[in-house]
Amino acid sequence: MSRTDLTEDGAVLLATLTAPDRGLAAAAGRGRSLTALLAATLASLLVALVVLPRLDFSAGAEAAAAAAADGQPPTQHQVEEAVLQASKVGAVAGWASAGLGPALAALGVALACWLAFRVAGTRPGFRPTLAVAAHALLPVALAKLLLLPAVVARAPLPAAELAGLLPTSLAALLPAQSAPLVAALASSLDLFAAWSVVLLVLGMARVAGASRLRAGAVVALLWIGWIVAARLLPASMAAGRGGGA
Repeated sequence: MSRTDLTEDGAVLLATLTAPDRGLAAAAGRGRSLTALLAATLASLLVALVVLPRLDFSAGAEAAAAAAADGQPPTQHQVEEAVLQASKVGAVAGWASAGLGPALAALGVALACWLAFRVAGTRPGFRPTLAVAAHALLPVALAKLLLLPAVVARAPLPAAELAGLLPTSLAALLPAQSAPLVAALASSLDLFAAWSVVLLVLGMARVAGASRLRAGAVVALLWIGWIVAARLLPASMAAGRGGGA
């Protein structure tokens, strides 16, 4: 990759966020996704570097230790072991998610869009679709970076509170004891996620040669499907297990 390519890729990244029509047209036309993926991955790794040492896994670990004790109060040793184990697992999962998450997310979004738009009667190429997906997910990486000041200011932070630290979704307006399904749905309606959806609509309309209305309908259906499969169903299953207990 030459210096000229890097400069042009950087200009496309900036244009995607500031002038989406021009930026996404360039991303789709060039079919290059590597720089966008590297930028998102570096942002994710930076967030992991700052956030993971400042997370407090003790609350969840104590609950797990209590559950493992079959109704008996857990010993101090059991709690300490559970906290240590939770910290190790959390660190490994956090670094794995930071390193692989952006690329896997872009690949998954690209594959879903490529298949959905073909079902809708268009013929997008996979390479420009991947380029559009990688650039459309840049707001998600930006949202992660915006977490950093709040994490540093409030450390140590319970791991369960991390998702709600940046009040950009409707979940910030809900009372603390909201039903799990309501909380899951509200957290899915996020400003930065919506920004990415809009970018995806604009980019896929160009890649697929479809109208923005048609592209919007396809992307909206995919987004709704993701909310149901990734947010509502797990929340419903968790609520069911809690009610059964």
